[in-house]
Amino acid sequence: MSKRKTNAVLAFVGLLMLGIYILACTSFSPDDTKVLYPSFDPASGAIGMAVYDREARGSEMLFVPVAYEGGVTNAAAAPNILRGQWLANGRDIVIAYAAPKDGDKEGMTVAVIPWGARKPVRTFRVPDIKDAGETFMVPLCVAGEQLFFRTSDKGLGRLNLRTGALAAHEFEDAKGDLSFYPAPDGAGVFYFESDNSPDKKTIFGRLNPNDFSRTPLMVITNRPHDSTVVAYDAAGKVLVLLAGGDGKASLEVWKEGKPVFSREVDTHGQKRAFGNAVLAVTGKAVRATFQQANGSNAVSYGLMEIALSEAPVREVTLIKDAPAQDDVSVYYFQAAVSHDDKTAAIASTYLALVEKPISASDCALFLVDLSDPNWKVTKVPIPVPAKAPVGLK
Repeated sequence: MSKRKTNAVLAFVGLLMLGIYILACTSFSPDDTKVLYPSFDPASGAIGMAVYDREARGSEMLFVPVAYEGGVTNAAAAPNILRGQWLANGRDIVIAYAAPKDGDKEGMTVAVIPWGARKPVRTFRVPDIKDAGETFMVPLCVAGEQLFFRTSDKGLGRLNLRTGALAAHEFEDAKGDLSFYPAPDGAGVFYFESDNSPDKKTIFGRLNPNDFSRTPLMVITNRPHDSTVVAYDAAGKVLVLLAGGDGKASLEVWKEGKPVFSREVDTHGQKRAFGNAVLAVTGKAVRATFQQANGSNAVSYGLMEIALSEAPVREVTLIKDAPAQDDVSVYYFQAAVSHDDKTAAIASTYLALVEKPISASDCALFLVDLSDPNWKVTKVPIPVPAKAPVGLK
């Protein structure tokens, strides 16, 4: 992804608002005993989704979208960015990835995989997705057993994960581009609507997943910088912006439509970039992944906690002195937090596929014990096959 393209998709009032995260490439089961994460298939070398059992301390491969050419497995031709998450019912897992183009139309394939039951895997092809490849850089917008996806700047599609029924809606009254994101509890949908008027307001609201009606919750009147990371609570009453720009970063908190708190965040002289953000269950802090430049040729990756107060920032470095990339790569290093708010999970799998990959020893599922005063880290190795594909697509 070029720097120009990266800046475009990171804009808060942009087409995709890439910086807005609630979930990550990892996903905890509703009971927090399992973690879904991207991994390499030992047989084919392709990227798939695996499940780590925290009690048994072992992993198993769950799903691999392997590509075949001439009857031979071709890992390089298979999709290597997958987005997966546990459904709130705890019985199913949904995994999405880019489907081959049909003419000039982009689409995605969605697999619904039963967990712990002898039921068939259901797959659906969703045609005509807006910015299909970049869709998998943000959380899957799932509410109950329905998946939502953008079809245009003001259009939304809906897939029933049980029946495969598709529906579409165009928001003709929207004042600007719309983006849609899941509620943290997996039961609802939020939206951001940019206003193209000179004052550049942004509306944050709730979408009715059944009739597509919109209910505004608050209007952001200040104009955030690019590279904004946003988190919010399940009720949509608290909105937190971690905004970076001009060598500085600030954390801004909105509550029920009003700005209530802000603080400056150290970027170490423009050497630090932020990845995704997750609001703590207590509502008192935000956890965010970060990338730290170490000179001109190396970067580190880690996790930090920024209090919604003047309390000191906490952080832990998980990968040291990895090769520096031409573009910001922390967006491939996203964190999820367990439902009990005690553990953060981050998989570095995709950092093994960038142009300058991390070392094999740094490819792992990192589990950070947030309840431990020292943030104890458990590192679950992810073996990188010799023929792993290089270059994310």
